[in-house]
Amino acid sequence: MEPVNLAYSVITMAIACFTGVFLANLALEFGFARLISKPLAPLMRFANLPTVFAIPAIISTVDVRGGLSIVGSLREKNGVDDSAVIAYKLVTRPFSTVFFLFRYYLPVSIAALGLYVGSIYIVLSFISAFICMLIGIAYGRLKVKRKEIELELDQNSKNRNDAIKASLKSAFDMTKKVVFRYVIITVAISVLLLLGFFDAVSENIDVYTKQLGFSSNFAALISIHIFSPMSAVLTAGEFLRNGLIDVKESLIALLIGRFLFIAIMDYPRHSLPFYASIFPVKLASKLVLAGIAVNAIATPILVFIVWLF
Repeated sequence: MEPVNLAYSVITMAIACFTGVFLANLALEFGFARLISKPLAPLMRFANLPTVFAIPAIISTVDVRGGLSIVGSLREKNGVDDSAVIAYKLVTRPFSTVFFLFRYYLPVSIAALGLYVGSIYIVLSFISAFICMLIGIAYGRLKVKRKEIELELDQNSKNRNDAIKASLKSAFDMTKKVVFRYVIITVAISVLLLLGFFDAVSENIDVYTKQLGFSSNFAALISIHIFSPMSAVLTAGEFLRNGLIDVKESLIALLIGRFLFIAIMDYPRHSLPFYASIFPVKLASKLVLAGIAVNAIATPILVFIVWLF
């Protein structure tokens, strides 16, 4: 990663983390947590998760990084089990998908693929998110021992000025830890990138894709998606407009390409550094593996749905 890009990522991460943790702690200090979490409390309880996890779930609809930073803060303060963090990440996938809907799906997919195909692609993305949620609920009920987090605070912290100071301190401490870990992990991943590790894996997958009997344009979309999802969607739109690929083949290629992008590029290069900046490396690795696993389950289901219709 170039120094300028690294600096931009670190600054973005720091702002998201500081803002998210600060707002979460304010909600806790002022007693807003129970009110905010009330609509999602039944879902959290059903998955054996603390109801306070509804706060980062809501925040993740506008700031995914801030939402997960809040979970990290709550985990440190209350000793939440790793299994609960994994279940939370899976259960709240539809909420984070809303975040990407406005930043990626709507402005790019609809414009590039057209209203009909773009809408189908968005619906498939939400189906994948809800499959992930169902898996997360099942995992939570099987693996998580429910532990409700108490929101009662010391009387002194209920003073407005004290609450703001405590929230600022907590946000500052968490941000320092996140930024330090994020830089270390990102540098390590960048070294692997320079050594050609990810390129070698991608090239091998491309060879096998072409052997499955699909068109060259199908293989091209998958290959492009591995490196740049946005470019793949734009290319798919051009292929569709020029009659070089049909709707089914383009959607299946985008779905397979998205999974390969997640498994090869996104989770190892981007998600792992972020997770490891908030949680222990072991838990961060579990979150990455869980994300890849649920996408490995959801992708064939989505491909089958497209193939049927």
